[in-house]
Amino acid sequence: MLSKHALLNSAFASMAVLLVAGSAFAEDVTIKLGSWRTEDIAVWQDKIIPAFEAKNPGIKVEFAPVNTNEYNAAMQSQIEAGAGPDLLTCRPFDVNREWIGRGYFDSLANFDPIKTFDETSKAAWTDAKGTPYCLPVAAVLAGFYYNVDIFKELGLDVPKTADEFIKVLQKIKDSGKYQPLAYGSAESWQLAYNGLYNIGPSYWNGEEGRQGLIDGTKKLTDPEFVEAFKAFAAWKPFLPAGQASLQYADMTQLFTIGRAAILPDGSWDINQVTATGLNVGVFAPPAAKEGGQRYLQEMPDMAIGINAASKHKDAAKTFLSWLATPEFQELYVNAAPGFFAMSKTPVTYNNELAQKFADLKKGAKLTPRLALDRLSAGNPPLDDEIWRVLQTMMIGDDVTPEKATAELQAGLASWYAPQKK
Repeated sequence: MLSKHALLNSAFASMAVLLVAGSAFAEDVTIKLGSWRTEDIAVWQDKIIPAFEAKNPGIKVEFAPVNTNEYNAAMQSQIEAGAGPDLLTCRPFDVNREWIGRGYFDSLANFDPIKTFDETSKAAWTDAKGTPYCLPVAAVLAGFYYNVDIFKELGLDVPKTADEFIKVLQKIKDSGKYQPLAYGSAESWQLAYNGLYNIGPSYWNGEEGRQGLIDGTKKLTDPEFVEAFKAFAAWKPFLPAGQASLQYADMTQLFTIGRAAILPDGSWDINQVTATGLNVGVFAPPAAKEGGQRYLQEMPDMAIGINAASKHKDAAKTFLSWLATPEFQELYVNAAPGFFAMSKTPVTYNNELAQKFADLKKGAKLTPRLALDRLSAGNPPLDDEIWRVLQTMMIGDDVTPEKATAELQAGLASWYAPQKK
C-alpha cells in the first residue's frame, strides 16, 4: 500500500498550523480535483472554489471533471503513470475498494475531520477492515413524494406503518379519481432503488440484514427478506393500467400532472417533481409494524480522497478539511437540491422539499442500497439480478416472492464464498 502513516502524522501536524494561521504557503500552490460531475462545473468554479480560496490565500484549486463514462479509466491511467489530480472523487463501494487495494489513496484513519461522519456514511469508501480513505461529500435518499392536495381532499394521513400504507393506497383506489401509485415496471433499476430497497430495510433491519448477507450469516431466503419481497409485491393491485410499459419519466409525469397521489422515488428527482408547481410533500418508508424502527435508504454518491502520489498533500488536506465543514456542505447541497450532506453536523437546506427529505433522517437508521457492496462484485452480480427478478415478479404472476428470493440466493451462492456455507 502507498499509505505511509509516519508521513501522514507529520503532515497532520503541518495541517494543524495551516488551519489556525490560514494557508500561509510561501508561494501559491495549485491543487487539482478530479471528478465525473461535469454538470457541476459552474457550482465549483462560481461558488465552492471562490469560497475556499477567499479563506485560504496561497491555495488555488482547479476543478477538472472528466465525462462520467470515462472517469474510472482516465483516473486509473493517470495514477498508474504516477500522475493524476491531487484529489480524487471516489466511487462508492466495490470500485473504490479496488482503487484502495491498488494504493491510489492516502489513508484518512488519523484525519480528524473524518470523525464528523458516522460509520454508515463512511462505509462506501473504506477498505475491507473499515479504514476510511475518502471523505464523504454527498448522498441521495429515497422515500415517497405525495400530492398534498389529494391527501387533503380524500382525508388521508401520511402512513407510518406498512398496513397503513396499503390502507391509504386502497382509499385512493376506491375514490376512482386518482391512481394510487405513479409507478411502473418498464425500467427495472428503479424497482430495486425506489421500491424494494426503499421499504425493504424495515423488514431485514437495515444494516443487520445487509451485513448478514455480506458475512454469510443471513440468506436471501430467510423470512425477513421474503417478507420484504412480499411487501413490495403487495403494490401490484395499485399500479396503473399498462404499468409494465411505464417508463421512469412517465411515472414522474403522471405524478406532476396530478393524476397520481404517490410517487416512490429518490431525492435526486426533487426539481422534476416540483416543476409544475404541484403541492408536494414527502414521507419516509413506513415501518414494517406498529412501533417498529424506521429505516431510510441513504445511498452514498460521492466522496473525495487524496492521491497518494500528490506533490501538494498539505494543501490537499487543508482543502479536504474544509470540505468537512457545514459551510462547504451547505454550499454544495443547496446548489444541487436532492443531494445531502453526510456528516453528523446539521445542515440547512434552502429548498423546502430538500429540507423535508433531510428531516426524514431524524429518528431513522440509515442504510445504503442492499446489493452494491461486495455482493455485486462477481457473476451474476446480485444488484443486476434483483433488477431482473423484480421485473418478472411485478409484471407477471409466475414468480412469487419465495421463488424470487430462492433464485437470487442460488445466483449469489454460486460465486460469493461467504454464501457457500
